[in-house]
Amino acid sequence: MNYAKQIANLGTETAFAVSAQARSWADKGNKVYPFHLGDINLKTPPNIVEAMIKAVSDGKTGYCPSEGILPLREALAHDVGQRRNV
Repeated sequence: MNYAKQIANLGTETAFAVSAQARSWADKGNKVYPFHLGDINLKTPPNIVEAMIKAVSDGKTGYCPSEGILPLREALAHDVGQRRNV
C-alpha cells in the first residue's frame, strides 16, 4: 500500500512519553498533577456544574471565538493581576 510522504512525518502520540516523564518525576517524590491525561478524577465543584447547566440551557453548546470570551478573559486577567500584584 502506498502512503503519502507526509505520513512518515506524523511521529507518534506524545501523551505516552509525557506520562512516562510525569511518572518518573513523581517517583522522585515530586507532586505531579496529571493534567496531560484529560481526566484527573477530581470532583467538579458545584458552582461549575451549575454554570455548565446554565450555559447549555442558554444554548451555548458550540465553540467560543478563537480569541476567547472577553468577559472571562477580563475576569481572569483581573484575578491573576490581584494574585500576582501586576
